[in-house]
Amino acid sequence: MSTTATTTPPVFGRQYHGRSKELTQILEVSTRLEAISSSDSHQQPHTCAEAIFLSGRAGSGKSYLLNKCGEFLSTQGWVVVREKFDRGLEHNSQGVVCSLFDKAAKVLADMKVGGSRQDAEYSLRARKALSDSLDIASLCYLAQVVPNLLHLIDDIDMKTPQSIEANLSQWKLVFLLCQFLNALLNNNRPIMLILDDLQWAESLILELVLGELLECVGDGENAHRFLFVGLYRDNEVC
Repeated sequence: MSTTATTTPPVFGRQYHGRSKELTQILEVSTRLEAISSSDSHQQPHTCAEAIFLSGRAGSGKSYLLNKCGEFLSTQGWVVVREKFDRGLEHNSQGVVCSLFDKAAKVLADMKVGGSRQDAEYSLRARKALSDSLDIASLCYLAQVVPNLLHLIDDIDMKTPQSIEANLSQWKLVFLLCQFLNALLNNNRPIMLILDDLQWAESLILELVLGELLECVGDGENAHRFLFVGLYRDNEVC
């Protein structure tokens, strides 16, 4: 990973509650994925998406570590988005996953006006990729649970008859989120999605959403641009 254009953060030389091993692993994986992304894809062997699961007790430094990693990778051109599950709100697990993607849509929408020229161009490419990958009905369905999509693609007409649906089925939601992610991965920037406190998520949502999501992205031609990181408290797993 090149740090020529940025200030190398000395904070990465410190010990985060004894987590230098995990820090090294995350940065090694991200460096490898970035190197593949920046090279000629036709000369690279097939590479699957990568997932890292980081465990530890409360206060062991895993969340702080990922915050710092995310901040650093963002300066290297990564799109980094994070969300967390909450204790006692397992019933809202699907909403947490949708919020993760909503934050991603907001990051992309904000790039249109508040970022660099490269960010603005990336935002426009992402907008086109989503519009090309999803028909108007699918965009309307997805915008119900990812409302910041309306700021990224501002010509979605939510009044169209196709958009009227009380509840998305879980399978349809997973399919649309996969389409959303794969469209973004077509645009030459690596993406890191982080979900914290997995021990408080509904098990069905983890199996359905994360399992299917990682599977659908994992074998794609742009899988080398995707890194998923999950954090959980191993002493609180049921």
